[in-house]
Amino acid sequence: MHRSATCLPPALIWTTLAALAFVPTTVLAQVTSARPQFDAASIKVNETSDRPATRYDPIRVDLHKASVKHLVRRAWPLPDYQIVWPVWVDAQRGMRGYDVSVTFPRDTSPANLNLMFQDLLATRFGLVTHWETRDVKAFEVRVSDQGTKLREAKNPAPPTDFPKYTARAQEGLWHFSSQLGTAPSGLTVAGLLEALDATRILDRPLVDATGLTGNFDIELTAPAEAQDNKPAQTELLKALEKQLGLKATAKTIPLRMLVIDRMERIPTGN
Repeated sequence: MHRSATCLPPALIWTTLAALAFVPTTVLAQVTSARPQFDAASIKVNETSDRPATRYDPIRVDLHKASVKHLVRRAWPLPDYQIVWPVWVDAQRGMRGYDVSVTFPRDTSPANLNLMFQDLLATRFGLVTHWETRDVKAFEVRVSDQGTKLREAKNPAPPTDFPKYTARAQEGLWHFSSQLGTAPSGLTVAGLLEALDATRILDRPLVDATGLTGNFDIELTAPAEAQDNKPAQTELLKALEKQLGLKATAKTIPLRMLVIDRMERIPTGN
């Protein structure tokens, strides 16, 4: 419902502004912020050689040596290529991470959990972002003319932070699998494409335009080049279409990008 604006007398406007000048900035931040907040949050810098780890339950998330990218992508569930990162983010990769522990109400929805991480990054890391549309060179992935050959996952894994997979080369053959040890398997199409991007075989990202939903058991093979035990880009794309029924076409695609304008490397104290 539309409401017309009410004009205030000039004297009342100046009185209101003067009163606001004496309100602490922390109070103003609480008033103006519409984002939900964690019940409790702790962040510590971790510069050890430890490997990242995640533990979560219905009321708590514990991250051990989480990267900046991990934290931001918890706040905005976007693929890496859809975020414009500061130049220092990749430079500190593996050297500095963050131990994060947060608690929240049991009935918190995934969307609200994202908003809580957004608030945490804004208040503790001074994160400032904006959205803009940019033209990105990418592979647009659609179902091939012959149809999809994806197999529905028999034992799908519960949702996780990032796709889990195995990629290895043996005797001249590169093998990609959604099966990770004896754990439950399965990947969404978006998760598969993100995992393939992470192998750094392709010179541009894979963008999901299939419209397919669900989890799929993935087994993908391609000839491995002797130099780095990975397939050539053309071989991977051919395997993707022939074995999974997913055709990738090189295009320049306008994408809505999250641009990080400012973010501190060291968070404020607990």
